[in-house]
Amino acid sequence: MKAAMDSGEYSTDLANTIRKQNAPKKKKKQTRRWNPKRVTSCLRKFFQAKQAEVDAGEIGISRLSDLKSRLNGFKDYFGQEDMHRITETDITKFKQHESKRVSTGEIKVSSLGQDYKAVRQFFNWCYKQRIIPERPRNLTDLSVTIRPKKVRFFNKKEIQKLWEGCDRTRLDPKWLKRSGVETDYEILKATILLGLNMGYTQMEVSTLRVEDCSFTTRPARIIKHRHKTGVSMNHLMWKQTRDLLKKHCLGKKPNELVFTRPDGRPLVPYSTNADGKRTGGRSDYLGNKFMRLVERVLGKDDPRRLRQLRTSGANYCKKKWLGLEKLFLGHKDSGMSALYTDPAQKKLDTALCFMEKDFGFTDELQPYYEGRNRKRK
Repeated sequence: MKAAMDSGEYSTDLANTIRKQNAPKKKKKQTRRWNPKRVTSCLRKFFQAKQAEVDAGEIGISRLSDLKSRLNGFKDYFGQEDMHRITETDITKFKQHESKRVSTGEIKVSSLGQDYKAVRQFFNWCYKQRIIPERPRNLTDLSVTIRPKKVRFFNKKEIQKLWEGCDRTRLDPKWLKRSGVETDYEILKATILLGLNMGYTQMEVSTLRVEDCSFTTRPARIIKHRHKTGVSMNHLMWKQTRDLLKKHCLGKKPNELVFTRPDGRPLVPYSTNADGKRTGGRSDYLGNKFMRLVERVLGKDDPRRLRQLRTSGANYCKKKWLGLEKLFLGHKDSGMSALYTDPAQKKLDTALCFMEKDFGFTDELQPYYEGRNRKRK
């Protein structure tokens, strides 16, 4: 600058330019790309917390998978929004948007109700984690009214038709080439028996292990914890249930599964993701086979599915003694009396003994029911 002044070329503009060149550069303010309160970020944390519950055995893997799918609509609608900026107006608009999916036939009302339930659970978790100072006041409006459906059952004749339809000679000719106990018709027979005798779902059948079956006790029993609720289930075995399970348990170790696919995999398989966490836990392997059996034996228009086996058994128990269906299904007893009393196991054994005869699986009652006249020696 001094040289420029001596040569007579000095100017104010030149001085300002030189001053800016020599001035220390200011650091640019770095903007954080990751926003911890954004909906997508909160959902990621929420699923990580649920994964920890899966690892601890508090919830099942299928429950986590269900939550992820249920919250997809919420993520697509509010993905780039901040959780604390979601207002009551936004909740109302979200409800209107989701209701259109029902009107267009994209989803059913029952599915929408489950989606809303997952959204409410997510908001409650964010509130507990102090991510949001308060929840929207109209959050409870995210609910639907579902009309009660007609409960469907199988009667004795239909159950016997399904049982006879599992005969090897009455199935598709391509199944005749398959051999061994791990065949489709053998597993279908076991599914029918366990659904009626034990009230088992597809997951209970898939997770049944050899150590759960007690053949040496009188009567023979299956004692296992229900996969969904963790409630202990204690059921007396029918004669045909005992004989079929003995054949499938033969030669297996106590910790092995009773039923597997022909290739050795579980009926409801699990897989491992890149982080080493178990995923999966959903399959229609048994459901599809039973659906095809119903359509072939009872007609293609019959809407009843695998769950109707449980409802048929539960309905029978309820007609015998009110409240016995909870013990049969392995549901939690929410009443205070459950803390002071033992389960009515003898009454359940009695109901199962009579159910075995009334459904046509035996001609003679097993001697383990209440009110039986014992012969004196």
